Amino acid sequence: MRITLRLETLDIMDDVQIKWRKFKACIALPMAMMSTQALADIGDTPVIGGVFNASEIMRDQIVSSLSASTKLTRDITLFTIAGVSLDVYILSLPLDSKVKARVIGQLSDPTYAIPLGHFLYSYYDRYGDMNTHDEFKLYLNSQYTLQQLKGFEHSLYHVGEEAEIEEKESGTQGNSEGLKADSQFIASMVTIYDALVEIGQWQNMDTLPSTYTYLTSSAEDLELIDKIQPIIISLMDKASGGMEPSEMKTALLGIIEDGKPEHKHKVNNKAQALTITLIDFVRLNVLKAYRQFIYKQEREEALHAWMLDTFDEDSNQLMVFLSSQQKRRYGVQVAVDGLQQGLLEGLVDQGKPFIKYANSLHESRDKLKLKGEGVNQPEHEQQVKFMNRLAEHEYKDPNYLPFFKRLYLNHRDSITQVGISSTPTISVRNLPIIKTGAKVSGERGTGIPNFHFVDREDDRAYYFFGNDALQLDRLMESQGVQTMFDRLAYLNTLNCNGQYDWNAHSTYDGLVNLGFGEVQRDYGEKRCLRELTERAKVEVKLRHFRQELIEDIQGYQGIFFLDIVTKLTKRWKIEKAIAELASMDGQGMPDFTLIYNPWPDHFAHFTGPFSDEIIMPTGELNRLDHWLAKTEQVYKEAGIYDQTLWGMAGDHGLTPIFYALNPEKRVFEALSKEQGFEIVVKKISSDEGEGPKITNALNYSGNQAVDVVVASTAGGNMMMDFFNSKAGWKSQPVYEELTQWRPFKGDKPVDIVAESAARLSESLDYMVLRERQCKVDDCRVRLVGYREGVRLDEFVELKGDKLFYASHSASEPSLLDIQTLNPYRVRPTEAEFQHYLDLKSQCLQQAKEQDSATWCSVKQWRKLTAFTLRPDSVNQIARLYEEDRAGTVNLFPKAGIGFNTKVPGRHAGEDYLEKDAFIGFWGAPIGDAATPLTIEENGSLAPTIYEYLTGETLVPGENGWGYPSLLDKLDIQ
Repeated sequence: MRITLRLETLDIMDDVQIKWRKFKACIALPMAMMSTQALADIGDTPVIGGVFNASEIMRDQIVSSLSASTKLTRDITLFTIAGVSLDVYILSLPLDSKVKARVIGQLSDPTYAIPLGHFLYSYYDRYGDMNTHDEFKLYLNSQYTLQQLKGFEHSLYHVGEEAEIEEKESGTQGNSEGLKADSQFIASMVTIYDALVEIGQWQNMDTLPSTYTYLTSSAEDLELIDKIQPIIISLMDKASGGMEPSEMKTALLGIIEDGKPEHKHKVNNKAQALTITLIDFVRLNVLKAYRQFIYKQEREEALHAWMLDTFDEDSNQLMVFLSSQQKRRYGVQVAVDGLQQGLLEGLVDQGKPFIKYANSLHESRDKLKLKGEGVNQPEHEQQVKFMNRLAEHEYKDPNYLPFFKRLYLNHRDSITQVGISSTPTISVRNLPIIKTGAKVSGERGTGIPNFHFVDREDDRAYYFFGNDALQLDRLMESQGVQTMFDRLAYLNTLNCNGQYDWNAHSTYDGLVNLGFGEVQRDYGEKRCLRELTERAKVEVKLRHFRQELIEDIQGYQGIFFLDIVTKLTKRWKIEKAIAELASMDGQGMPDFTLIYNPWPDHFAHFTGPFSDEIIMPTGELNRLDHWLAKTEQVYKEAGIYDQTLWGMAGDHGLTPIFYALNPEKRVFEALSKEQGFEIVVKKISSDEGEGPKITNALNYSGNQAVDVVVASTAGGNMMMDFFNSKAGWKSQPVYEELTQWRPFKGDKPVDIVAESAARLSESLDYMVLRERQCKVDDCRVRLVGYREGVRLDEFVELKGDKLFYASHSASEPSLLDIQTLNPYRVRPTEAEFQHYLDLKSQCLQQAKEQDSATWCSVKQWRKLTAFTLRPDSVNQIARLYEEDRAGTVNLFPKAGIGFNTKVPGRHAGEDYLEKDAFIGFWGAPIGDAATPLTIEENGSLAPTIYEYLTGETLVPGENGWGYPSLLDKLDIQ
């Protein structure tokens, strides 16, 4: 009777809601309980599979049931932005009165208010509300005296209040005309959002789409563009009114001019182009934020339901799950633009020859001076006082690169001795490689061979410094590339400032970081660190909470089954804990974090790769060191450092420029004058140091009336696209056809290869072009260059996994410097040198062109070129044209020379300093018996982190993986 009354009392309590089925589950428990020792062993069993138990359950039993349903959010109308309700926040914005009234009037509609609320959260609570201090400067002030800091001044760092003002006025802190996350910016976003109203077809769907649909040339989309464009122009007109005269203001006024009705049908109308870009940007980010919100809601509910049901059906399984969560692995993948291994090692170990040789390059730069017209020097004179100092005396300073010193001391074997950045060594090609582990070519490859290319199928030229950057995600998606966020969608993931993050669960947009970070140093780093710091606090609670829950379940199992009151009370506590745990789980530390840092590359372009601005204690590498250490500390505070594998890669290195010229002027302008006919040249790129390009995604100019399309990137690589193939306009012409090139207005053929090579002989390292059409595993390319006034023609042929390298005109090839040891590196030991000689003999002397069985393999060529100035050169040159859009001719300038550039730092070329990209791993999981990494591709970063997190063994060439994992070399504990 007492039991019945007690049950009735419990049954009417709103907070408890004990159901009869749960009571039946209690009394149905088997009489034989597990032993105390067996309970204690749960979570302590040293079986590797247990580490992945929670992840597998998340993937197969919880996340697999999620549907991106909007039903979950229909009744949720209360949001807070900046700590106030959505309507109060909207009222505070500097909006046009009509817009403000219209927005406020629609907030009662959840299909309007919910996407807006989470979009604004993304751009205020996530990006705003941070101090504007330069955190790294504050750190330096606490470590050095004022006198010391005065000795570390350079163009990006000054001491004192007057210097700070001068810095801001001159814009030397970065581009002072970048974006600002202020109320005016937010108001502009709200205005565009409201004007769109019908955010997308998904607005009234029951479930959200898995991809975003970009604008097309449909009548409906064109009508939308016409509606939004006047609003965009009006916002730009307001913005230009407050700007000082500058290149940016001039560009802005040109866009406003294009917005006039009489220019509406102009090809590549820039006003329409920018409108299209902004509509896609806003709609895409609204949908992304909404998807992230719904995912977190669904995941919490599904996790809660699964834990409750599992507790009912098999409480032991729930304990195993919770224990597995406590032991689960974490991965941090860091991508740093322009991070070069040899430079870092030379700075932390000044006994290495790197700094001395780099310094001698600067001291002998006059020997590189070019002859003829059109030669210029970068306006910025490189400051290399600190490098001079390092070359003469060892510099001992505990505050200089402390993180990297510790990294090389403790994990030298898991940092590659020579890193490989694929040719051309350019960000837009190599960043997707290190972020996803996909190759450029082949099935599910990125399809992005360079910073620019001509898509001959669509007759569309792409150049990704400008609004075409928004097309990168679309191009990757169309190729079927899987990002780490796609592959790990069942885990808890965070993107800090990287691109390609559609399926990340929390994200800080890479393009936003680039825009804001120009104005406010440490912008993205501070926001990422704040996010991780808040999550670390939750993680500490979660770990304590899970352990407590395990103990409660153990206690519950030990209660005698007839002690119903005690058992029900304990059950109530456990169910309440399960609900709380489910709500907190997604707020803990991410299983996978991607961090992208663009700044070492960004500032090295404008100041030089070995400048004080980069390598001084007040420079960019020490700033990077500071933020890496702070990020690592958060993982320690969260209590998960011992379970975290860290991996970092650079997309390329950089090399200094002392002299520069414009190849298209040297070749085509001069040739036109001499031959007496016009050569129609279309340049689709900016010179390095100039502003971005704007391309109309729906109304771009074609290329079929053009003789040659040229594009240059980063001062290093220059592409020339010709269209005289016998197979038609869409096909890439090969060497033989280019020797008989005929411009539209020419009356006789021109050997454009000979003309280009001769006119650029002094500055050209070599050019590369196809000898025949290439496939992924079958290609033959020609290299042409001059050495000591003599033209050299060489070729590399690929068949499967074997390659042959030889000269057309000499006994041995020399353009790739196979016979020269790398002076930046320590001279090899006797055994290493003998291995080098053996490989050189086998690959160059013993190989026979007609017998591919005698050719060296990819691995053999890689080991051979590791000793040279051009790591992996033979393999990369042979694969340059695996992707058909890689241009007809690729020109690479000699070291110290720049093509089409105004700045003193370059990459995209074939110098060791550009090709040697950092790749390394660290963390407690790496064992003492790690196999030393000698020469590795930066594309191995993502596969290694993936294997660590999932326990899966991946195979290059399968499932979209283009590069091998290095996990088996790390002796994971």
